[in-house]
Amino acid sequence: MATVKETYTLILKSSTPTSWKGWIVFLLSSAWILYTLAYLSNLFFYLNIVPYPTTHRALNVGVLSTLVFLDYPLKKYYKFAWLVDIMAILFVVVGSGYIIYKADELIFAWGDADIFEMIMGTGLIFALMEASRRTSGIALPVIIAFFFVYTMYSNHFPGFLRSTGFSYARTVGWMYLSAEGLWGPIIEIVSSLIAGFVIFGAFFKSTGAGKFFIDLALSLTGHVRGGAAKVVVIASGLMGMITGSVVANVATVGTITIPIMKRCGYKNEFAGAVEACASTGGVFTPPIMGAVAFLIADFLGISYWRVIVAAAIPAALYYIVLFNQIDLEAVRLGLKGMPKDQIPSLRKTLRDGWIFLLPIMVLVFFLGILQYSGETSIMLTLLSLVIVSLFKKESRPSIPKISEAFISAAKGMESITPVCSAIGIIVASLIITGAGINLSSGLLALSKGSMFLLLLFAAGANFILGMGMTSVTCYIITVVLMAPALIKIGIEPIAAHMFLFYYGTVSFITPPVAIGAYVAANIAEANFWKTGWRATLLGAAAFIIPWSFVYNPSLLFVGSLSETLKVIFFCATGCFSIGVAIVGVFWFLPRTVKIWQRVVMGLAGLVLLGPVSETMTNMFALFAAFLVTFYNFIHSDYAQRVWLKH
Repeated sequence: MATVKETYTLILKSSTPTSWKGWIVFLLSSAWILYTLAYLSNLFFYLNIVPYPTTHRALNVGVLSTLVFLDYPLKKYYKFAWLVDIMAILFVVVGSGYIIYKADELIFAWGDADIFEMIMGTGLIFALMEASRRTSGIALPVIIAFFFVYTMYSNHFPGFLRSTGFSYARTVGWMYLSAEGLWGPIIEIVSSLIAGFVIFGAFFKSTGAGKFFIDLALSLTGHVRGGAAKVVVIASGLMGMITGSVVANVATVGTITIPIMKRCGYKNEFAGAVEACASTGGVFTPPIMGAVAFLIADFLGISYWRVIVAAAIPAALYYIVLFNQIDLEAVRLGLKGMPKDQIPSLRKTLRDGWIFLLPIMVLVFFLGILQYSGETSIMLTLLSLVIVSLFKKESRPSIPKISEAFISAAKGMESITPVCSAIGIIVASLIITGAGINLSSGLLALSKGSMFLLLLFAAGANFILGMGMTSVTCYIITVVLMAPALIKIGIEPIAAHMFLFYYGTVSFITPPVAIGAYVAANIAEANFWKTGWRATLLGAAAFIIPWSFVYNPSLLFVGSLSETLKVIFFCATGCFSIGVAIVGVFWFLPRTVKIWQRVVMGLAGLVLLGPVSETMTNMFALFAAFLVTFYNFIHSDYAQRVWLKH
C-alpha cells in the first residue's frame, strides 16, 4: 500500500506540465486566476491597494494574450515562426506594461501618442489582431483593421461614413492611451464579471457535476419514448448554460451522450445534431446565458433579473421545438425508452448530487433577488461551490482538479479577452468619428424604414460574423454596429439585443462552419454536412423565435400578463406545428404524412409565431393546423382501435 508521501507525489506528477512551455502556461494561468479572485473579492481594497481600472484591464489583456501565443503557436512550417511568436509576446508585455506603469497619469488626461507610444501602441494592436486571428479566424482582424484605417481617412469616405479624419498620432493615442479604445468599457466587463463566470464554469466542471446532470436527465426521461436523445437535451442544456461554450460542452458531455443515442437506435448524424443543438441552446438559457446576460444588462442599464426573466420563454420555446422533433423522430423510427437497468434511480441521483444545484440557486438568490453586485454574487457562488464539493469524495478539490480548472478557465478567456480588447478599436472609431450615429441612419435609409429588411440585414450580418467567433464576441460587435438602428426603428431595446444574441449563436449549428456540429460529428463518426444540416432543422427555432419576440415583445414580458399568456399559447402551438412539418409524422401516427399536410402545418406554425396582433389570422392558422391534425387522428390506427372497441 502506497504511503501518503508516495500518493501525494503521484498526484503531483499527474498534474505537472511536461514541458517548459507547459510550466509557463500553468504558472501564468494560476497567477491570473488568483489575481482575478483577489480582485473580485475586493482583497486589494482590504490591503489598502487600489488598482486603477486601466491597470486591471491592461494586466488581464497582457497575461491572456501572452497565453494565446503560447497555446496557439504559429505553424512550424512557417519560416521563423518562433520569432513571430516571441515578437508578439514582447509587444503584448511591453505595450500593456506601459499602460500599467502610466495608468495614474492616463486616467486624468491623454493626448497624441509620441514616437515611442506609437511604436508600442501599433505593436500591441497588431499583436491583439493576431491573437484574435488565432482564436477567432481572419474575419474579425480584417474588420478591426478597416475601422482603424477608417478613423484616419474617414474624410475620404462617401455619404454617411464621411467624417473629419485624424492623424496617426491622434488615432493611436485615442485607441491605445485613452480609456475608450483597447481599455474601454467592454474589456471592463470581460475582465471582471465574465472572467468570474468563466472561472466558476471551469471549477464547476472539475467537480464532476456533469455526471450528475447526465444521471438526472437519464432518471427523468430515459424511460420515455426517444428517451436517450431527451437525456442529451436536458444534460447538455444544463451544462451549456453554465460553461457558456458550445464547443467545450459538445466535446465533454457529447462523449457520453452521443454513444448512448447511437446504442438506442438513432443514426449517427441525428445523434451528433441533437448534441450540437442542445449545447447551443444552453448559451441563451437563463440563469447564466454564457455570461452575455451581464453584457445585455450593462448595455441597456437594466437589472440582471430583468434580462433572465426576458430570456426564459424564448429559451423554453427553443427546447420545446427540439424536444418535439426528437419525440416525433422516435415515433417515426418506432423507438422505445431505454432499458430499466441502464436508468439510474431518480431518488438516488438526487440524494447523491442535489448539492450541485445549490451554487446555481445561490447565484440566482444573491444576484437576482437580493440584487447584489455581479462581483460579490459570483464570489459567493464560487464559495458555495467549494463548500458543497467537500461533501462528496468524488468532487473534493485535489491538485489535479485544481490544475485542470486553472488551465481550463484561462483557456476559456483566451478566446474572449484579447478579442474584446481589440473590438474596442471598433467602438472607439465609431465614437471619435461619429460614425455610430451615421451608421444607424445609413442602415435605416438602406432598409427604407422597413423593420423586416433591417432585421434581415442584421440577421445576415450576425450569422456571417458568428462563424468561428464566440457568442460573446459576435454579440458585442453587432450590438455596437446595429442595435442603435434597430432600436431607432421602434424595436424594444431588449428585443433588439436578444435578436442579435440569438443570431450570433446559430452559426454553431449551421453550415458551412457549424463548429458545434463539426465536433459532434467527429464524436458520432458521422458525415459533417449531414450532421450540420440535420442540426439546422433541429435548431430551426433559433432562427424563428428571435423574429417572434421582436414582433411580439410580450414574449420577453414587455406589456401585460394577459398579452404574454396569449403569445405563449400561439407560439407554443406554432412550435408543435413546425415540428410536425419538419419530421413529417404525428405523435399518434408513425407513418409519414402527405407533403401538402406538412406544408399546411409549417405555414400555420410560422403564422402562429408571427405578430399576434392579427388575432383572426392566428385563429385561422390554428384552425388549419387543428383540421390537419384531426384528419390524421381519425385515420390513425389508435383511433380505429378506440372506435372498434366501442
